[in-house]
Amino acid sequence: MPLDEASAKRYARKSAFLEFCERDGLSTISGYGVDDLKTAPLKHWERWGGPAAYCHLEGSQGFVGVLVAEVPPGKSLKPLRHMYEEQVLILSGRGATQFWGDGSKEPITLEWQSGSLFSPPLNVRHQHHNGSANEPVRFATANNLPLIMNVYNSPDFVFNVPYEFTDRFACQKDFFSSDMKPGDQEDRVVNFIPDLNAVTLDPHPERGIGFSRLGIHLSGNSMVGHIMAVESGTYKKAHRHGPGAQVIVIAGKGYSLMWYPGKENKMVRLDWRPGSLLVPPEGWYHHHFTTSKEAARHLALRRGLRQVGHPWRPNLSEHEGGHLLEHEDEPPEIRAMYEAELKKEGIPFRMQPIERRR
Repeated sequence: MPLDEASAKRYARKSAFLEFCERDGLSTISGYGVDDLKTAPLKHWERWGGPAAYCHLEGSQGFVGVLVAEVPPGKSLKPLRHMYEEQVLILSGRGATQFWGDGSKEPITLEWQSGSLFSPPLNVRHQHHNGSANEPVRFATANNLPLIMNVYNSPDFVFNVPYEFTDRFACQKDFFSSDMKPGDQEDRVVNFIPDLNAVTLDPHPERGIGFSRLGIHLSGNSMVGHIMAVESGTYKKAHRHGPGAQVIVIAGKGYSLMWYPGKENKMVRLDWRPGSLLVPPEGWYHHHFTTSKEAARHLALRRGLRQVGHPWRPNLSEHEGGHLLEHEDEPPEIRAMYEAELKKEGIPFRMQPIERRR
């Protein structure tokens, strides 16, 4: 039965978040991925006082996304605070961010460079500064602005509430320490990573030969993430999980395949390089394949919200009730495609033959 006119209009209406972007002059980018965040087109966003665009991709599903922005040479963005969480990755350039509480006189200054990662504590006033008079700074922030704006639908509330979460941040001068400590929600708790490429990862061959990973939790926020690496000549086992994992490529070259179960004939392929962004939709299988001589390194920033939504178990084999696809169960064309891609690049294939189940 076709929808009546009123129902059709309701279904066609944009989300509160996208309506906010349209009203506020924040340009948006859609699709399954972004080829290079460092060259994505930006437009001036008055609220921040600089060029910006919001990557609202298919797999984000209204929970999280990536805001990519620039600080012009020798300039600063506007001071701001907001009721959404974000994790800031510096894509290029160098500079500093200052943070201060409502009652503090002296701000805390955090200096950063390309490859740095930090997370402003929730609703803390802060300001980004470019440290170069000649080169722009470009950065990407994975954040849950879509979720928060869809819930409250009030920019004044999201950006102007004068509340301090002192249990997360009380203007401690050593708050942005780069010391990694054991964590409860992820492997490590850390509030500042000076260089993502220098972080030592833990090997996890059960998820794919040549695969390593380290989970991270920053600034006491709900959002979490992980750094992962896939060695040259190898690929990670396919897995499925919830929506909104913003996967940003830090190093290496390769491609990812994504498909809905039972729709292997409609795989989505995304080629990537440093600066690429991809977001697998909820419940879709996805593989990451490295085709460069060096290992690929990705940063995946996620919504967190433990025990919310479907109980996905992407690190447990499907043979044990999880959502990790073993190599012997994957579509045969996947391995053939990868071997052909490596041959083009002159990269040795390092994986064992698949022994398929009968």
